[in-house]
Amino acid sequence: MKLDRRAALGLVGLAACAATAGQAAGASNEPADFLHGVASGDPLRDRVILWTRATPRSADAAAVSVEWEMAEDADFQRGVRRGVVTTNSARDFTVKVDVTGLRPNTEYLYRFRCGDQVSATGRARTLPVGRVSEMVLAVASCSLYSTGFFNAYRDIAELERVDLVLHLGDYIYEYGGGPDQLGMSIGQKIGRAPTPAHEARTLADYRERHACYKLDADLQAAHARAPWICVWDDHETANDAWSGGAQNHQAEEGVWSDRRDAAVRAFYEWIPIREPEPGTSLLAINRTFELGDLATLIMVENRFLGRDRQINLRNPEDVTWNAVDLSNPDQPVVINDPGLRREILTAFGQGRPAPAPYGVRIDPASILRSISRPERSVYGAAQEAWLRDRLEGSVKAGKPWQVIGNQMVMAHTTGADIVGFMGKERWAQAFEQASPILRPWLQQLETLPTDVPFEFDGWDSYPAARARMDRMFTETASRPLVLSGDSHAFWVNELHDAEDRRVAAEVGVTAITSSSLGNMLGDVELGAAFSEACPEVRFCQHLTKGYGLVTLRADEARIDLIGMSTVRQREYERFVLKSYRVRPNPSGGAGPVEAI
Repeated sequence: MKLDRRAALGLVGLAACAATAGQAAGASNEPADFLHGVASGDPLRDRVILWTRATPRSADAAAVSVEWEMAEDADFQRGVRRGVVTTNSARDFTVKVDVTGLRPNTEYLYRFRCGDQVSATGRARTLPVGRVSEMVLAVASCSLYSTGFFNAYRDIAELERVDLVLHLGDYIYEYGGGPDQLGMSIGQKIGRAPTPAHEARTLADYRERHACYKLDADLQAAHARAPWICVWDDHETANDAWSGGAQNHQAEEGVWSDRRDAAVRAFYEWIPIREPEPGTSLLAINRTFELGDLATLIMVENRFLGRDRQINLRNPEDVTWNAVDLSNPDQPVVINDPGLRREILTAFGQGRPAPAPYGVRIDPASILRSISRPERSVYGAAQEAWLRDRLEGSVKAGKPWQVIGNQMVMAHTTGADIVGFMGKERWAQAFEQASPILRPWLQQLETLPTDVPFEFDGWDSYPAARARMDRMFTETASRPLVLSGDSHAFWVNELHDAEDRRVAAEVGVTAITSSSLGNMLGDVELGAAFSEACPEVRFCQHLTKGYGLVTLRADEARIDLIGMSTVRQREYERFVLKSYRVRPNPSGGAGPVEAI
């Protein structure tokens, strides 16, 4: 994907910083400490990215020299590779090395030195070539710093075996540590507030937020345990981001593209991800990894490359508001008298109450018309073509699995009557106790019918894009296992096309810490509301925090949903919430999801 001028300028800046970090150094002897741990990522058959941050002890340090070494043994005597790099403030003193010439399917140990300081030791494994009996993937998403401790990351670090950690987005959140910020009603109670205290908007802000997260010992341990493969979702920049803006970005906060570019730059600096190829957009984080003859792992980008704007209930281009007679609130009657209609809608638009017994209600048909426009896209046309090409190549190579690292839950989740499931009395109590930030969304759940998506950032609000995905899966005869994040809940789904053919299996992983809709409604377990109403949903659970563990074999994928007993305290018990298996269909698609 080619660059526009603004993206090209951003790439030049990042490339220049990367070049500085890669130069052999002998001129700088600035003392520095390794406060933010070590990490590896983006492994290939013969290479892997190594990462750390060298925090200079001097506030006016110009550059820092860092030695790195890699070996196959803990004493760093066997198969040693080493080098020296310099880093500086232009890339926030982060260090990233793309170590090449490695052996396939080999575990290496690595560490960094700066003067008398030696970093922690991390493990990294290159990808296999040829026959592979199995691979174990830990799948994580959504870690709001203020709403809990990173117990799930600690648990990943302590796994007996994990080959790769996939992070599907919302690695950081943009919200700050002030008392009015999202999640801080919990953060104040458990003594956990991110820095900076204000919402992240600038390059300095995003850098500080990443640094805050990576000071966490549990996150450091998980990074040191195995290579990570990461993509962003929206909160690495701002809530409900799309190609031209974000819900949580207002005009007074500056130019959207400047904020986006700052967040993206900080992401590349602080995450162990390979720098983009020259001539490739910084936004094109979509990429593939070949897991021997077992699977192709396809990581997609769902925010900046081609996503159309989410439906906005306040935008007259998206929805129509009706003036209604609310004499019987359960059966509103649409008012057609032009004068009365104008009076009621004008009062509503000005924030004044309409004269009794009148009010306003959204015309649901207008929402369905808007979300059903055929051109609406999540990935964009170019990335859809790229994805099709990768699926076809993997199938042609005879690989039994095509694993897609997606962000939002792809299964149809429309139809769940959350208010009816809870009951009016409990719903009213939950609404009263909800934070002011959440009440507009809860009002939407209360007033809209269940055939309208309950939130407009998900795949259900892009039905034409989902239909194109279904056709793509069928036409390529691929066997997709879709791994999804974003929802803060566990899901196990079977995806069906318009002809009711099972075209894919999906695992939606819960959050590391972030609150789900069920949490926000007073810790109500809403899973049954979705599994009973949504034909594609086999299992859903809203309250447990944790991660997914996927064991891939040629004849089946085992799915273990790993739960934490708590994230509000540092001491926890881990448990397996549910286990499932799914088999690839030789002619395309997936077999039924089976509970174990």
